[in-house]
Amino acid sequence: MLIFKISKNYKYLISQGPIQDRSTRAAKLDQNKILLIGMLDSPHFHKWLSAITKELPSKKVLIFPSDRPRFFDKKVVTNLEKQKLIKIFRLFPTTQINFVLYYVLDILFGLKWRAYFLAKFVIKHKPAIIHFHEMQHGAYIYNLIVNYQKVPNNSHNIISTWGSDLTLFSWVDEHQMQIRSCLKWADVLTAEKEAELDDALRLGFKGKFVAPVYITLGEKLQSKLGYSKPSSRNLILVKGHQSETGRALNALIVIAGMTSELKNFEIVVYSAPASVQTQVDLLRNKHQLNIKVIGKITHNEMKALFQKARVAISLAISDGLPGVLVEAMATGAFPIQSQNSAAQQFLVHGESGFIVNPWDFTAIRESLYKAITDDALVDHAFDLNLKSLTQNYDYDDGVAKLRKLYL
Repeated sequence: MLIFKISKNYKYLISQGPIQDRSTRAAKLDQNKILLIGMLDSPHFHKWLSAITKELPSKKVLIFPSDRPRFFDKKVVTNLEKQKLIKIFRLFPTTQINFVLYYVLDILFGLKWRAYFLAKFVIKHKPAIIHFHEMQHGAYIYNLIVNYQKVPNNSHNIISTWGSDLTLFSWVDEHQMQIRSCLKWADVLTAEKEAELDDALRLGFKGKFVAPVYITLGEKLQSKLGYSKPSSRNLILVKGHQSETGRALNALIVIAGMTSELKNFEIVVYSAPASVQTQVDLLRNKHQLNIKVIGKITHNEMKALFQKARVAISLAISDGLPGVLVEAMATGAFPIQSQNSAAQQFLVHGESGFIVNPWDFTAIRESLYKAITDDALVDHAFDLNLKSLTQNYDYDDGVAKLRKLYL
């Protein structure tokens, strides 16, 4: 029956419209249990998870991974499991075998196999709160089982958008029906940008909207003492994402037209796919720029790079609160950031950073030129950005919002 319901819902979603019938039964729920559906390999998810277990120690936290966990940085999750603060759904206890099994099932059955086991997990544990971290890999799974008769219909359902869930994908045909369905059963929707409410309302959301709620919660900031003045630095950092949302090649097009202005600067590109690596090689070998791509490094190594950077560029057509924006602001790297992100909640354009259209090459060029030539601008921006982070991204404020969501 469950397999039939999942298949029926899947066909309906991709062919006709959003799931509307939620003919399930109220059940006696365990008020002490919170179920999180999210990407277990994400450091953002780790931070949220650590905060829950610290702030709500009496709660039993259940986790249903929406990714294929490799546990590259498994210290946080392992410690919480050892303390019996969390319980993680696994098909197989060995991580390596589990990863291969998830990989094969994803290829063969997509979200449908995950929906089957999520339904079983929910029916067994009956959590009072179900929190979906990110829509496409998390909340979409629930669409396939939300009207299955044995799945309780009285759980408190929270969806937290990550970056582009609404800002971009709510306009994409392939995703609209899935998102409409999610918004029908969601009791609470959290977002990193207040502007996401407009997209949610457009697709029929009638629940409670809370923003800004940052998945990374916030930071306990240090002072700028010990950091070099941004004007004394000659490193430019470029986020190398070129994807559905990332537009790193646009930044490199601008850089290619500024070879003389950038001759005394070192340019480092990180998180770069092959297409960006190729363009970097052209800029270095053909145009003699001091530019390179770096591979995967630790968080501390990345932070050290930001501490040496004068400018940090990150371009995308859609984003939430980029971690690299926070890192740049906290370490004195002058931010050049896309307009379709949460940058407008943190930066004063032209004073503490530049907020640009990722397709406006002239504006990007003018912003970069100003950032590498105006010493007073970049030095003063450091003070402004530390103040902005203190006001808008305080860790204790983030934790207070987390507690309010669950209590």
